[in-house]
Amino acid sequence: MRAFKKLAFPYLLLIFSITGCVTGLQRLPNDAATATSGMVLSLSTPKSVYTVEDSIKLNLSIQNGQFDLLIPSVNVATSGAFKRLSVKDNDGNIIEPKRSISVPISEDVFIEKNGKSVQCIQGFKLKAEETHEVLLENFQKYYGLQKGNYTVELTMELSVYRDFLKKRHPEITGLEEEINRIQKVSDVHVSAADKRSAVNDLQRQIEFLKKKHTDTYLPIKSLLGKAPLTSNSISLTIE
Repeated sequence: MRAFKKLAFPYLLLIFSITGCVTGLQRLPNDAATATSGMVLSLSTPKSVYTVEDSIKLNLSIQNGQFDLLIPSVNVATSGAFKRLSVKDNDGNIIEPKRSISVPISEDVFIEKNGKSVQCIQGFKLKAEETHEVLLENFQKYYGLQKGNYTVELTMELSVYRDFLKKRHPEITGLEEEINRIQKVSDVHVSAADKRSAVNDLQRQIEFLKKKHTDTYLPIKSLLGKAPLTSNSISLTIE
């Protein structure tokens, strides 16, 4: 095995390579509204009565309909899911938040495919009939509700995409190049068993990286459309 300690390879590359563009998980309808039909947004809190000083955990459950969906992760996996909350008091007056809910910036990512740079955003796969949940740790932190009765509702304009790309982690490319170099070693002092052991170790590292790095990216040009969605309305009492 000593012979392989000198077989170094670059762990960091300047750019990622990709595994290829894969079409949507199943054939989608021609519009986003139909693709998201059957999707249900459900707001809930652990209880309905709180004091002014209490933290209020607000949970959003997203139950998908009959189609596998490719959607922006910022909408379903971050605090961005709660961007369009509507809070009203007992008289129907809209309560403005004391501070804005922080929404992660959905930065564009450029992935090379067939020699061209494809503009993408980070995506999320939501399979048919799957339920996904996202939590706002302290709703009261943003609204500071005083004593009274309130209703809370959420609306969302959900973008739906047709296709996705996956990045290939740069270390995987380096590991595969190292395997090729090892397999070509013809030094009589390096046994076949040592070569197999080294290759197996590198292959295990590759499998680990594939499982760990599963990011999905949505090509901007593959946007199917946007669908307006509305959650249930829940009641809160602040004592």
